[in-house]
Amino acid sequence: MNREICQRYLETSIYTYVGVYKDFIRSLPDDIPSIGRLVCDQITHPSMYFTEPSPYLESAYYGKFASYPKNRFRNEDELYITAVSMIAGILRLDETGFTKNRDVTKRITVSCRQASVLFSAILKAKGIPCRSRAGFMDFGDVGDSYMEHWVNEYWDFNEYRWVLVDVDGYYEYEHRFGYSQFDLPRRKFVTASDAWIGMRQNTLNKKLDVFTPTALEGLCDYLFMDFHALMNNEIFYSYQPLYLRGGIHTLSERELYELDRLAELLSEPDKNIEQIEHFWTANEKFSVLTNNTQNIYYDIFGSHYAGK
Repeated sequence: MNREICQRYLETSIYTYVGVYKDFIRSLPDDIPSIGRLVCDQITHPSMYFTEPSPYLESAYYGKFASYPKNRFRNEDELYITAVSMIAGILRLDETGFTKNRDVTKRITVSCRQASVLFSAILKAKGIPCRSRAGFMDFGDVGDSYMEHWVNEYWDFNEYRWVLVDVDGYYEYEHRFGYSQFDLPRRKFVTASDAWIGMRQNTLNKKLDVFTPTALEGLCDYLFMDFHALMNNEIFYSYQPLYLRGGIHTLSERELYELDRLAELLSEPDKNIEQIEHFWTANEKFSVLTNNTQNIYYDIFGSHYAGK
């Protein structure tokens, strides 16, 4: 990897900037598994509160889910979009710092995108190139079903490679499949670009669990999230390009081919970084964003009140 790409992924965004917490973050352990375990120990995933509690997880990992305060959201993603807000939220619940095996009442409840952003922020603050990636993860080990997910890649200077990491906590640090969640084999994760290409060319041989009306719409969402993440702009789930507010079914064939080209470039981001950067700077419609709230205002009041 050349120096420019290395420097790119040391830079921070509004989401990964740690601000006044930089010294605190730098005081955390330096080795990747220890950092990853600490991130896991500060969060619970929202799904934990909408499924049957696991006696094993409660006794060995989280504490009683029933003790989670009734007045707190069971999904706090919208409260903690940035690394700074997550760090502040974690310390507000327990000022002693990032502690091991936190009880569920002292954790923030956020999903995979937030965990990925927090991990990226920590590594960047420590001088380790890191980037968030959006795509689809095989949470089993048979490779036949993949779910929407965010992970990380950090640059290992000793092995000269991007290492795939998942700090969302599902794995409980286990090596149950013969490998660590802090160094996952590439087959575990399908990037949004590869999934898009496979869907468009009818060569995708994996089942994707996508929570949108159509699979292509979900792939489009993740394609743009991964694109923005590679541009150091780790957008929230509901942030999407304004020109897509009408849905992917409104796009012309030319516009779909444009997304095909973007996906091809994203499939090898380091090799194609200059062309990806050109897409970023030359195609304003790819970077001008809206969210669900803006869409409502747009529908009611028109483009003047929707930020256009």
